[in-house]
Amino acid sequence: MSGASLAPFLDPASVAVIGASRDPFKVGGSVVANLRSAGFRGRIIPVNSRTDSVQGLPAVRALLDVEGTVDLAVIAVPAADVLPVLKQCAAKKVGGAIVISAGFRETGGEGVRREAELREWLREQPIRVLGPNCLGWIRPARRLNVTFAPGMPEPGGIAFVTHSGALAVAILDWARDRRVGFSLFASLGNQADVNESDLLDAVAADPETRVVACYLEGVADGLRFLGALRRAAAVKPVVLLKAGRSPEGARAVSSHTGALAGSDRAFDAAVRQAGALRVDTVEELFDVARGLASQPLPRGRRLVVVTNGGGLGIVATDAARAAALTVEPPGEAVRQRLAEGLPATAGLGNPVDLVGDADARRYGHALHSLGSDTADAMLVLLTPQAATDAASIARTIAGVTRGWPIPVVAAFVGGARVAPGVRTLEEAGIPCYAFPEAAVKTLAGMALLASRRAAVAASPPPSVDPARSRAWLAGLGPISGRRLGMPELAPLLDAYGIPRLAARVAGSAAAAAAVAEEIGFPVALKIVSPDIAHKTEVGGVVLGLRDARAVREAAAAMLGRVAIERPEAVIRGLLVQAMASAGKELLLGGVRDDQFGPLVMVGFGGIYVEIFGDTAARLAPVSSAEAQAMLDELRMAPLLRGPRGEPAVDRDALAAIVARFSQLLVDLPELVEIEINPLTVGPHAAVAVDARARLSQ
Repeated sequence: MSGASLAPFLDPASVAVIGASRDPFKVGGSVVANLRSAGFRGRIIPVNSRTDSVQGLPAVRALLDVEGTVDLAVIAVPAADVLPVLKQCAAKKVGGAIVISAGFRETGGEGVRREAELREWLREQPIRVLGPNCLGWIRPARRLNVTFAPGMPEPGGIAFVTHSGALAVAILDWARDRRVGFSLFASLGNQADVNESDLLDAVAADPETRVVACYLEGVADGLRFLGALRRAAAVKPVVLLKAGRSPEGARAVSSHTGALAGSDRAFDAAVRQAGALRVDTVEELFDVARGLASQPLPRGRRLVVVTNGGGLGIVATDAARAAALTVEPPGEAVRQRLAEGLPATAGLGNPVDLVGDADARRYGHALHSLGSDTADAMLVLLTPQAATDAASIARTIAGVTRGWPIPVVAAFVGGARVAPGVRTLEEAGIPCYAFPEAAVKTLAGMALLASRRAAVAASPPPSVDPARSRAWLAGLGPISGRRLGMPELAPLLDAYGIPRLAARVAGSAAAAAAVAEEIGFPVALKIVSPDIAHKTEVGGVVLGLRDARAVREAAAAMLGRVAIERPEAVIRGLLVQAMASAGKELLLGGVRDDQFGPLVMVGFGGIYVEIFGDTAARLAPVSSAEAQAMLDELRMAPLLRGPRGEPAVDRDALAAIVARFSQLLVDLPELVEIEINPLTVGPHAAVAVDARARLSQ
């Protein structure tokens, strides 16, 4: 039952393994073996209908035969037996259950029906269930390993939540070699009950967790996930890797667990607006998590690099600039302090090059001279030279930087000769990477996360009375699946304070000329049809008509041309519209994501919008400040600031329009999609030139 406590999973006093086997290489047997080898301090209760003893522990034939309470049950029985066993757990008042068994919706057919039955039953039960089709759960500080994966990771500050059991097994093996510690290690499986949102809420309140790392293939409930992510990210750093970016990846996600990958743009927006960080690779997920688990967040984006090799420093500098970190030389006072203890051949800029024969004393002098006030983050590089004592240098780095309020990471590049230093740094809580690029990317991720957490704001209050949008919708008449153009959308744009050009629909060429006389020349002429999305492709747009004769001739030609190009299209007339002043053409659009709801997008528009693909997206609604941030993300943002003497556009007016438009998306859930393209923006105003929308079925 969603909402009940996950305490039985976090700190159980007794664990029953249902389907326990005497063979430690079978799934049920490996769970018992892992509990024993991990040194679980609570009671282990093997449940096996055929024996009274499992791996030296007394067993019971059925769960209901157990004397006393059972906090947590681990179920490793055939899929068809899972629900009957869970009903026994409910009768025994077991607080939580982990269903390792596969054979549910991931297999299709009967498995889908079986999982639907399980979910329906769980809705009315107090028991919380992890799985089915999962690896299990590990709580290292409690010596609790209820998985069928070998080995036990060290206790630490990283909570890892994953949708993939296979990835979890690989990470466990990797983590043991690198002594990466975990507060929690959870494989969610098919999420018939407990899902990623439940886990985010649990680890947010967990005092042992310092950072949350997630591998996700989709989310069960987008809005609930967003709320849980916001709560978690407000108190702890959260880093996520979501698979299924590509159409092929999304299909693989669906076949893997039966989950929907969902809209990648919407997921990106949710992560950003919650104050969390999304990464692209498994390696980056754990690189950043390691940095966050032991180091403070950067105060900004200034990086100082200390190295004993010029080449390493150049590589780090290039990586830093590519990651939008700043690498500025130190001030004169700092340079003088550095010079006092470094050879004449040393580089006193940034990177600070200590030269190849640098020893621990030289590293210590450089770090003391720089201090923690000269940068927002520090990267220390080492490559082994003839006399390099990596362990001694590592001890010096750890000693000098202990207690610094900025993050310090290292890259000791080499093999066996730097390994002692790597171990020393890691034991001191300073993440050490194999190469400078990974270290820089970690610090850049940490800096981005810090800026996002600082920028998180509450949803803006509604700026428009939603009753006006409801009145507009009621006036449309039948709406199911209806496609709308600028004539129908004009009153809605007016209601939300989105300026538009003067325009009217005419039914004939002669009527179009008369309307043009009333509006005033020059005018634009556009075909009006719910069946034609891209008017220019069928000759359905003519601009700059300067007199009535030109309008009549253009209108007649347009109607004939469209009739040939699109004979099946319903034509509702001709839109006669005032010409827009010169300006930058933008796209302002909104779609309704199945999981996260309304998504607002802004970018460079016009007829090349699909080619450029330069848009920024957020979940609606957004504030004017957030809209300004969206504009800054665009690759072509410098064009809005007025390059080469051009006047800058009115960004304040543009941001206010984006904010009001985003509120429109919230107020009208019947809008499946809506697009203003182009939205022409100049130095003094922004105006909607054309718009289209589609209503839900």
